[in-house]
Amino acid sequence: MPKYGWAWFALGLVTSCSRPAPPATPQETAPVRITQFYATSPQLARGEKELLCYGVENAKTVWLSPPRHELSAALSRCVDVEPTETTTYTLTAEGPSGTVSQQVTVTLGAAKAKIIEVRVSSLEVKAGNPVSICYKVANAKSVRIEPRIPPSANSPGCGVDNPKRTTTYTVTATGASGDQDQERVTVKVH
Repeated sequence: MPKYGWAWFALGLVTSCSRPAPPATPQETAPVRITQFYATSPQLARGEKELLCYGVENAKTVWLSPPRHELSAALSRCVDVEPTETTTYTLTAEGPSGTVSQQVTVTLGAAKAKIIEVRVSSLEVKAGNPVSICYKVANAKSVRIEPRIPPSANSPGCGVDNPKRTTTYTVTATGASGDQDQERVTVKVH
């Protein structure tokens, strides 16, 4: 055998015994999932904004409708919406394995009662001296001041009291749907 015969022979065995790598098998595609989709306040008053929160996995494209609005593919994110009527929103996520959707409904109701302002004639008085408490409200069906103070005949939205000791007054505005807004103020009595 020639001088390099065995080496070439051995090299031939190595190369003739090696096989090409098997073709890559297609990987299974992870399914597209909507992990969460909810409204932070499913009942909303007219004119208020709502937060819709969502999370998706394995999505390339995500959108919210109506109207169609492209969103980021995120594990956890919230977006503002401002519906003008009761609206069912659809979140759609699309990826290599397909498309999935979920829905959430935001119900629009009466505007909520809101206290805009509470004014007190004085935060400190002598025992028995009068103090007036006045308020401005929006969307309220009724308003009361506790401890009970009758409304002033001369000034609607005001009441007068003659506290004998330090008193905390609570103004409560109640809306058409029973919702309430409250504000408190304390008057010190010397």
